[in-house]
Amino acid sequence: MKQDLIYTHTYKQTFHMTTGLKSHLEILSKDRQTLSDLLYTVSQNNPFLEYTPSQDIQQYLEAGISDKPSLKNELYLQLHTTKQKHNETIADYIIESLDSHGFFNYDLDIVLNDLKCTKEEFIDTLNLIQTFEPLGVAAKNSVDSLMIQLKEKEYIIAYTILKDYSKELEEKDFYTISESLDIPYESVFDELAHMQECNPFPCSEYATESTTNLALPEFTIEIIEDQLKIIPKEMGNLSLHCEEVKLSNEAKKYLNEAKFYIDSLNRRNKTILLLANLLITHQKNYFLFQDDLRECTLKEIAQESGYSISTVSRTLSDKYYEFNNQIYPVKDLFVSKTHNGSSKDSIQKAIQLLIMAEDKKNPLQDEQIVKELEDMELYASRRTISKYRKELNIPNSKQRKKGAVTK
Repeated sequence: MKQDLIYTHTYKQTFHMTTGLKSHLEILSKDRQTLSDLLYTVSQNNPFLEYTPSQDIQQYLEAGISDKPSLKNELYLQLHTTKQKHNETIADYIIESLDSHGFFNYDLDIVLNDLKCTKEEFIDTLNLIQTFEPLGVAAKNSVDSLMIQLKEKEYIIAYTILKDYSKELEEKDFYTISESLDIPYESVFDELAHMQECNPFPCSEYATESTTNLALPEFTIEIIEDQLKIIPKEMGNLSLHCEEVKLSNEAKKYLNEAKFYIDSLNRRNKTILLLANLLITHQKNYFLFQDDLRECTLKEIAQESGYSISTVSRTLSDKYYEFNNQIYPVKDLFVSKTHNGSSKDSIQKAIQLLIMAEDKKNPLQDEQIVKELEDMELYASRRTISKYRKELNIPNSKQRKKGAVTK
């Protein structure tokens, strides 16, 4: 992406404490708004660096929107500082697959097929991520998150109650719980208090893609004469100001810091543009002809670009693009395959069509949808159908039945 790097003969006389050098990878992973905040802070403290945000970023700032800390950035920081051995590819897959609540609830068969790893390797890595803060992240759901927290805090009885006595808890049958566990009736309430100490949604204080109030796109995709064109969005004017004079050692540190940010910004922009070109080339028929998204994984883009899967993931995570005046997550252009090789996008669209055309008095059950898809040469398990249906906010067959009473 084009950057205005302007060298002028000016020199600021006042020095402040430097913010310290960040790694190139850290700059690469930041979205435009977060990076703009960082550049502004650095420029305020560095006498050699001036930064003026682009117009759209300036409008964002004037809107006064406050961002929560990024859950993914927090998890990646813990991942890359942990001393425990781990498979980085599997860890990246888990972090990138977390939903808006920070939960990981994917069909294990699909995951193992995507990653080409053993069940033991995956579970070991998942268990590691679940030890990260906020405790309870990467759980299956809110109940699983509570269980992780209870186990870590060594509330073993409370953990057992939640794990083995869900029906009794729902019916408030505390007598049965006390009898089965051979504990005083009053002690059950002490264990319930332990549960209340935990947070069923521990990631609520962190920002995820679905909770982002306003996304700043990295680039715009336009169709010009039946060809796709990627138009980068500018970060703004980042300029270096330095006279050809003898500098003190401390001044040289500020100068090196200024050069570092300019270099890192250029690297970031070139990397995003390269990866975006590869990804959009894969999905060109989606933009040109409204076809289904093709199967495309982080691994494929990594192989084509020469970057590691981790770098591709860091670069495109929490990034957005603009198309037809709408803003979308870049990550949505990645499409995994089901266990039998069909794309998720194709299956979800087929499910929607089947349910739109079904007999409302006798709606299709998930098992029937599996068979209908097979006739369309699309393949997915019943569990996968159930998962995709929930993602599409489609009720089950009983709830869809005409005249059904829903709670």
